[in-house]
Amino acid sequence: MFKIGTILALLSISVFASEHGGDTDIVQRTFNFVVFAGIVYYLVAEPLKSFLTGRTLSIENEIKQNATKIAEVQQHKEEAEKKLAQAKRQAGIIISDAKKEATIISDKMVKMAEQDIVMLGKQQSDLESLAESKMVKSVVDEVIKDIIKNSNIGLDQDSLTKTLLTKVS
Repeated sequence: MFKIGTILALLSISVFASEHGGDTDIVQRTFNFVVFAGIVYYLVAEPLKSFLTGRTLSIENEIKQNATKIAEVQQHKEEAEKKLAQAKRQAGIIISDAKKEATIISDKMVKMAEQDIVMLGKQQSDLESLAESKMVKSVVDEVIKDIIKNSNIGLDQDSLTKTLLTKVS
């Protein structure tokens, strides 16, 4: 490469050495420009081509990588949407099951409350009858005690009935 450059430089010196009467130097300038352009092309063309080729390849690779990433992202998005739809379906099922369970539990509680009310009513009536029997028993005991204290009254049925009626009323 250096040899070609020195050869071209030596050739350009010979062009400057020629004498043409000095009217125009367009031929020498054109020759010098062509030599300069050739040297620049020889020195710069291959590195420039390899740089541009490398840059083109790197841009193509980036585009391919981006397309791959976009495809992956779309795939992940579709999977996420499927999972979301499945989660919504499961949430609906869970909600409906919870409503059914709540209905069943509330029905059971209502039945239990009704049974408790019936039981409390029976207990209350039992307590009332027990209290009534205790009251009757105590009245009878008092009447008997009064009869025993007042032994001068006969123990006939009429007197016993009268005493009971006076105590009860």
